[in-house]
Amino acid sequence: MEDLQRSIPSMIDGLKPGQRKILFCSFKRNFVKEAKVAQFSGYVSEHSAYHHGEQSLASTIIGMAQDFVGSNNINLLQPNGQFGTRHQGVKDHASARYIYTRLSPITRILFPKDDYILLDYLNEDGQSIEPTWYVPVVPIVLINGSEGIGTEWSSYVPNYNPRDVVANV
Repeated sequence: MEDLQRSIPSMIDGLKPGQRKILFCSFKRNFVKEAKVAQFSGYVSEHSAYHHGEQSLASTIIGMAQDFVGSNNINLLQPNGQFGTRHQGVKDHASARYIYTRLSPITRILFPKDDYILLDYLNEDGQSIEPTWYVPVVPIVLINGSEGIGTEWSSYVPNYNPRDVVANV
């Protein structure tokens, strides 16, 4: 069951737990100044009880910051450096120690601070960590799409034009 929770994105916020931990730590840190992806992945690992290795976390951060055609319609993190290209199947990004990121300004609009008191936060070893899910003002799962493969399950939601999604919500 834990494999499915890590592998299949939530339909409420469109995020997998690792992505949610990154977003939570971005909000907690008020991540407006750039930091190296490698350093930020260490911060996330320390402050959100992440147990699956910093390399995996760095790859998730890179994926959340990619802004080329075919990746995110709205990237939640802002890239600075070589975060990959469509040409190489997103695998040609630079090493995490050479690229920088920070929270995209639009992310605060999509996930309003006023909602934080309404969220149900998880607890691990007495430490309050990320919420069970966020409730964005527009369905991020439709805007950025999602894909996940878990034990005996898979999901795929294509991404749609943000203007079309907003017009139909």
